[in-house]
Amino acid sequence: MANPDTPFGFKPWKHVSGGTPGRTNEYPIGTAYGTSIFKGDVVALDGSGNVIIGTAGAQAVGVFAGVKYVASDGSVVYKNSWTASTAEKSGTIIKALVYDDPNTVFLAQSNGSMTAADVGQFCDIDTSASGDVSSGWSRQQTSATGGSETQFKILDVISARHQMPCRNAAGNQDFYTTGTNALVAVKLVQHTNASIATTEV
Repeated sequence: MANPDTPFGFKPWKHVSGGTPGRTNEYPIGTAYGTSIFKGDVVALDGSGNVIIGTAGAQAVGVFAGVKYVASDGSVVYKNSWTASTAEKSGTIIKALVYDDPNTVFLAQSNGSMTAADVGQFCDIDTSASGDVSSGWSRQQTSATGGSETQFKILDVISARHQMPCRNAAGNQDFYTTGTNALVAVKLVQHTNASIATTEV
């Protein structure tokens, strides 16, 4: 089968030591920050400790899980995504929820072909697809391996043995396999909260 080309950002899958991987911490977003951030986007910190959208090959603090803030009209907002340049109520703080545990393993789709031979290699984020405005979900994915990628370590390439369901090109129930647009399990190694060399798991 051909894997569907439907990137969904980075989703917490498991923790390297077991247990629940979905815990988040709060970080501020700067006033009227001018770039949209979607649930599942890789995020970093600016020089003032505010969450910003992550970039390929750079250090990151984790993966965006949503946002809460008081809007300029006084209403309290909880959303999957941050909309660029939104005005918050004066004197309040925009709070991003971030999956920031350095030992969280994320699932993401590859913008390339991945096989078992890629386990142990490295990849970066690929931000070529814009997030889904209606759902608030990211469409980030991983790059293919090779070159100078250093951001994420590939821990597994999802094959039929994992029984990860998807819809094939005909719209029928199927399971992910290795190859083009494969699912990969990755761990952020260029992490703000941990000094982890790219040679470590």
